[in-house]
Amino acid sequence: MRNLSNVIFLRIFRTTIYSTAALTFCAWIIQSSRYLWALSNTSVGFIKFLQFTLYLSVDIIAVILPIALAISAAFVYQRFNESNQLIALQAAGFSPRKVFTPLFYMIMLAVGYLYISNIYISPNSWREFRSFEFKIMNNISPPEKAGAIFSNSGFSIYAQRYMGDFSFENLFIIDVRNPGNTYSYFAESGKIQDNTLILMDGERIEVDFINHKNSIMHFKLYNYDLKKVLKIEKKTAQPNEKYIRELLQENKNTDVAKTFEALFHQKITSPLLAIIFPLLSFLLILLAPYVRHHQHKEMALLIAIIIVFQGSYFWIANAAAKNLEFVKLNYTLVISSLIILITLIIRRT
Repeated sequence: MRNLSNVIFLRIFRTTIYSTAALTFCAWIIQSSRYLWALSNTSVGFIKFLQFTLYLSVDIIAVILPIALAISAAFVYQRFNESNQLIALQAAGFSPRKVFTPLFYMIMLAVGYLYISNIYISPNSWREFRSFEFKIMNNISPPEKAGAIFSNSGFSIYAQRYMGDFSFENLFIIDVRNPGNTYSYFAESGKIQDNTLILMDGERIEVDFINHKNSIMHFKLYNYDLKKVLKIEKKTAQPNEKYIRELLQENKNTDVAKTFEALFHQKITSPLLAIIFPLLSFLLILLAPYVRHHQHKEMALLIAIIIVFQGSYFWIANAAAKNLEFVKLNYTLVISSLIILITLIIRRT
């Protein structure tokens, strides 16, 4: 009996991992496409773009895992049903409660992970993501190769050779932000330090289109403040960057506090979906009559209910950010669903 439980557990576990990975990858492609602008900055290569967008996968997994677990459990139990193994188990005295045990362990693993993710992993992931985003938008990242180092709003930096540690050889800078004046810089070497471009042994050429004058200035050392070019702004923390204990510390009289509190309650209730969906799967697939048949209708019904429930849950959660009264509705939806499912399963087993 224990060996059979292990087999069921491993099949559900393996199928859940594969389905979660596949669905997360599809969702990640859609989400990461919103940040393709990062690749337009030539100092951000494809590897860094992957690192930047992979931080998004933490919350994607949190949404997909309950669904993947429910579908995986339904698939495994359906395979047992189609091969008459459930009928054999019933004849051998193997009750549905014992068949449910492996799924129960998977539910506990999923719920445990989701709470850890909501409490610690997700806030850290979003903080890293926002920090990476800030550096891309407001700083010059270390280039992966020579060529265009930075280009934004009419200001571009090119280098023939990158020496590492933001040091370059044979630099060319073009500044066309002012339509009346164009500035170009040539330098044998230079580096970027604290948002300051330090040029050594070069010349500065100014073309004045208004007065039709050109000027050349030779220099041994020239500092260029990049703060105005980069338009550096203070990075403000977003609600999803806050740890769960910090979400209730905002001023209660502000609209931001509503968003924070709504997110707090969402982090409390969302892992419970990893209980509701697998229980629904167990009820529709395993507790159906033990006869050999294809349960396509039950699978379709399961998927439809999950889509409607998930959509309703997130709609209420988003509404709660504007009106905290919706928080009660979300708790009612989740808790009542748990009670109904547990009651039906106990009666039928």
